[in-house]
Amino acid sequence: MFDRCTIVCKDHGYITAPSTNEDTAFGFVFLACKITGNASDDSFYLGRPWRPYGKSAFLHCELGSMIKPEGWHNWNKPDVEKTSFFAEYKNTGTGASTVKRVGWSHQLSDEEAAAYVPENILGDWVGKYK
Repeated sequence: MFDRCTIVCKDHGYITAPSTNEDTAFGFVFLACKITGNASDDSFYLGRPWRPYGKSAFLHCELGSMIKPEGWHNWNKPDVEKTSFFAEYKNTGTGASTVKRVGWSHQLSDEEAAAYVPENILGDWVGKYK
């Protein structure tokens, strides 16, 4: 869980490449983070799966212009589109438009986004977070 962090993008690539276990509820979660840097426009994906069940979510983040309009990449493995979970919720900034996002990514509903709290994400680790 990344909470109110600043992620600096310098060249091109992927912000996340999760290797989430199939039975793990959450992967990389970014809450109210700022994605910035001097990378060129449309040069970064929010993420791609390292393994088939990769999960990443960006909620209430400010996404800079370096974010590619499609947002997510399948790493040339179409099968992972069925098993991975890449999501967004109420992001802002020039890279936040979801109009051209890949069809297999998710825009969380209010109800789904409500589950993305430290207690759920961190489980037994939540005491170390506070």
